[in-house]
Amino acid sequence: MPARPKLIYFAERRPEMDREAFRARWREHARLGMSMPRWRNIHRYVHCDAVAMPEPAPGPQLPAARCDGVAMVWYRDEAHRLKHIADTSAGPVLKRDERETFARPVRDFAVLTGEHLLLPFDGERRKLFLKVRRNPHVDRGEFRTWWREIAGPQIAALLTETGAGRGYAQNHARPAGRAGAEPLCDCVDEIAAADAARVKALLTGPIREIAGFADRVRILEGVWTEETVLYPTP
Repeated sequence: MPARPKLIYFAERRPEMDREAFRARWREHARLGMSMPRWRNIHRYVHCDAVAMPEPAPGPQLPAARCDGVAMVWYRDEAHRLKHIADTSAGPVLKRDERETFARPVRDFAVLTGEHLLLPFDGERRKLFLKVRRNPHVDRGEFRTWWREIAGPQIAALLTETGAGRGYAQNHARPAGRAGAEPLCDCVDEIAAADAARVKALLTGPIREIAGFADRVRILEGVWTEETVLYPTP
């Protein structure tokens, strides 16, 4: 199977919209995008609408990501991604619709990633997305290797042992397209949560006790969501 580049963006609604109005408008934006000829380059597309976090518990808290939803777009492969962005015919229409839907341009809260699956997803719709950022003194390549090869398997084991997780993927940021620009974050972790409160407890406790965590990880920001698959049609 070819590697499928995966674009993730943390959607922010226009301030005059409430959550329900934004959700409806976001779906309209999705239908417009999917109607364009260049959509033939896409393999899969989902919207994950933000939902309330579990009630705060005593002790450390998980910082909340500023976000009203998370979109994920899988390209068929790298060649199709390049074809997609080279097709500028849809640009003016989609940019205008973006301005009517989001608080800022999508490129400002998007990250192109490579997906690394650690626990297969079983269809659970409740998902936690984490923006993972490394400490500035840690080399990006060293952090990527450590998060993927050392921390990742330990996190997957904790999710499995506690029965809290029903899927776990790390989405490692690719270099930003604009010269000199930093990616939105170093990695987006995606956890399907059978028990949201238990996952939260792991993130504020045992996961932070993984050797090297305090030295390498600067921040984890999370948003709880409910996933809806838009393409291909279920």
